[in-house]
Amino acid sequence: MTVFNQRSALWNHYYDYVNPPKATLSSAGCGVFSICHCGQWITGKTFSPDELADFSMRNGGRGDDGTDRPALLSAMMEKGWADRFGFRYNGDGLRNDVPVLNRHLLEGKGVALCNLRVGHIVALVKARVIDNELQYLAIDPYSETTDSRILPIVREVISDSAIVSVVRNPAGVRTGYSLQYAVYWCSNTTVRDFNLLYTV
Repeated sequence: MTVFNQRSALWNHYYDYVNPPKATLSSAGCGVFSICHCGQWITGKTFSPDELADFSMRNGGRGDDGTDRPALLSAMMEKGWADRFGFRYNGDGLRNDVPVLNRHLLEGKGVALCNLRVGHIVALVKARVIDNELQYLAIDPYSETTDSRILPIVREVISDSAIVSVVRNPAGVRTGYSLQYAVYWCSNTTVRDFNLLYTV
């Protein structure tokens, strides 16, 4: 599996809703990367975040606070891109019915996009039950396992998904390095605003 590292400044392809654009995939592309992760999990094929970002900007998928998932997923359905990525989206917007999400992932009906914290989109691709706790396998382009908002729900990291990042102080001076993981099992307790993607 190719895991796209959103922390890399090399993802400098523009992804914005204004002209001239300022935001890039590195600063605002979590939704694009997560859809690419979903497509790769389903099909085994690697998809271009740059191409999906361009499609999103052309078709109303880039909103003022990031990716407008319902708009982008609906456009992907309408224009045949969802088929390429191996999923069907039913146009049901952002959902918060967690039991439905649990069944969707446990029964292998497909994958999902969601927020584990406000403002950041990840892919959920699988579920399991460990010690009576339902857990999701998350693919997180920003690798937030050390973030104080995510760390309490992380249950197991996938060691092959380690990302090493430079830590800088407010003046921009490098002060060290940080280790995060892009793929991890997490508790289902904070999931919100999700979209169900059905395997075709």
